[in-house]
Amino acid sequence: MNEHVGLRAPSTTDGDASWPPSPHDPRERELAAIVDGWEVRLFGGRKFQYFVTRGFWHIQLWHPEARVSILTPSRLTCGFYEAFPIANWKERTATYDRLVRILRATHVDPPDRAQMESLERSLVDEIVRAAIGPRWAS
Repeated sequence: MNEHVGLRAPSTTDGDASWPPSPHDPRERELAAIVDGWEVRLFGGRKFQYFVTRGFWHIQLWHPEARVSILTPSRLTCGFYEAFPIANWKERTATYDRLVRILRATHVDPPDRAQMESLERSLVDEIVRAAIGPRWAS
């Protein structure tokens, strides 16, 4: 179920010191939507311009209960999906199907393939195309 909540920053007053390292720390991005318990997070402001024009634009999915982060493919992740924490560190994979298997092995269910494709199309591909033009969008 998709629930649009608007852009807002996560609380910085949370006393929990166990936040993941950058670039998986959800406090670095703004909340754009919630999909099946996953927060969809994006950079805003000057970071938006920096990331989108350099091929680093991506979305983060953050599961606040499981404290798991997913980054979609970009130059930041060498074109791979990246999940954290998997075996106490980052795990990269070229396909969403393999990412699903990795996450399910840790008892976390990611959004289904159709939802993920829709998110990537609307929040990555279309934004890059609009920001820098179709010539440079992949």
